[in-house]
Amino acid sequence: MGTCTVTREPERMSAWFAASTPSPEESINVWRRTPDFPRRLPTGITFDVVLAPLALVEMAYRILRQYEQTGGPAVRFTNLATAAVLVPPGTATHWGNLVAGTPWLDRSAAPACLGAGHAVRIPGLAPSAQGVPVEWLEAPSAESAIGDVPLLTAPVQLVRCLAEACSLLAPGDVRSSFFRAASTVRAVPLATQRA
Repeated sequence: MGTCTVTREPERMSAWFAASTPSPEESINVWRRTPDFPRRLPTGITFDVVLAPLALVEMAYRILRQYEQTGGPAVRFTNLATAAVLVPPGTATHWGNLVAGTPWLDRSAAPACLGAGHAVRIPGLAPSAQGVPVEWLEAPSAESAIGDVPLLTAPVQLVRCLAEACSLLAPGDVRSSFFRAASTVRAVPLATQRA
């Protein structure tokens, strides 16, 4: 397995991310030319995303580790105090049922899952140290991948750990900036998606 010379992201991992774009080869070439620029990827193809407040996701990942469960890639939006967890494609279609099966204290504060028709930014191959709007909270790893695909967080375990984290955090920690962040990400039209 080769690696990009500018970064340590394996070529096969880059190819997996690029598979969600209209032109994978062109996307990889653009990423190599501008390795510090965040990538904007459509959801619903190779992954869906679960949006939640950063504090809630951080706590949920601690709980996942405590239960010895896999926590897949997740990004944090530095200007929104929000995180997006990459989950298997198709999760958005049954996310509501998963949430309904957990003891959320406030259903209006339950995290949203976005699938087809949305887009999300993920860090570039070599993000610059300053002014980056998005950075890895949990980076994808070739060591925790099956073939070319990184292990993604299992939706059932994620929703349970998010619910548990919600019960442990103060209500203000959970609701802060979530609705603003969710509306911002949802407002990104897929039609204007660029590699």
